[in-house]
Amino acid sequence: MNPRESSKRLVEALSGYLNILILIKGSPDPDVIASSFALKAVCDHIGIKSSIIALAEISHPQNRAIVKSLDIPIAIEKTLPPTSAFDAYAVLDFQSARTKGLSENLPCAVHIDHHAEIEDDVSADFRLVSDKAGAASTYMALILRELEPPLPASGMRAVATALMLGIQTDSDNLRHATRLDYEALQYLGGKADERIVQKVSNVPLSKDALRMIGAAMLDHELYREWLLAGLSFIGESQRDSIAIVADFLLENGMARTVVVFAIIEKRRRGGLSLDVSFRTSDPDLDLNSLIKSITPEGGGRVYKGAYQVGLDYFTACPDRDLLWKMVRLTTIERLKAARDNVRFTELRGFYRRFRGAMGRLFGG
Repeated sequence: MNPRESSKRLVEALSGYLNILILIKGSPDPDVIASSFALKAVCDHIGIKSSIIALAEISHPQNRAIVKSLDIPIAIEKTLPPTSAFDAYAVLDFQSARTKGLSENLPCAVHIDHHAEIEDDVSADFRLVSDKAGAASTYMALILRELEPPLPASGMRAVATALMLGIQTDSDNLRHATRLDYEALQYLGGKADERIVQKVSNVPLSKDALRMIGAAMLDHELYREWLLAGLSFIGESQRDSIAIVADFLLENGMARTVVVFAIIEKRRRGGLSLDVSFRTSDPDLDLNSLIKSITPEGGGRVYKGAYQVGLDYFTACPDRDLLWKMVRLTTIERLKAARDNVRFTELRGFYRRFRGAMGRLFGG
């Protein structure tokens, strides 16, 4: 998928019509609700009339909460409306664009889906069907990112919130998310309404944490069984998100040991620091000794640890990108060196367990 080209082609396809029916086929779930809402926002933005119509009730409480909280204009109809009221239709989050009673009378302007492509005898002016993303909302988010001119901030907030929830839900709370999904989440993170996301989401993650998870998935290295991920610059109020991201990556099986780091900007007091968070599923990995071998400014216990390095000297650096590249490269190399020497900490862990077992056996 080329988001910029897709955004351009979508606008061209929509511009050929005056009034488009956005049909929700099947039960309305967060992904189809959000992606349909986003398509309507694009239509409104370029002066094309559109209506979102569903042929089934919104049954799940979470889905009703999304529609109500974001004031999404969905009409629930028992049957298809008269086709004479429209000059084209669109289908999202469904493998086939064919709809009995509709396809025979109207052209299909848009068909977007994230499942594997099948043979479809209905042609569409704009078709984006690929299983490279976990949600149709992902494709709409990446299209919106490239939209020129962009959606106004006033309307984008609700759309971004809906799309974030759509991606979370259809990627099974990000357990099956793809690179494109994380890229979309990174874009949406600064635009969504955190209050609503927390209210209706099954994932106890803030929009900042979701954005950082996306950043970690786009900027990481796998070294042996370690995943090393950088988040660039983040605010001091978001410091806890580093550990949250590390917890998430470990819990979702990204690697046996996860290390997440970022440069913290201390806006109120000024200054910078490097914060590094460790998470591991290996009980024999002595994180305290490992971290102490890197710097005395930190420590650890079984399964988790952290360290900090002051960077105040670099606050005068005028090139933030260059500073981050230097810090990231240095941190990655230090972590790789620590992993190369991990056999010594593993031996300490084995000795600690052996001594404990002998003590229990002999009552010592």
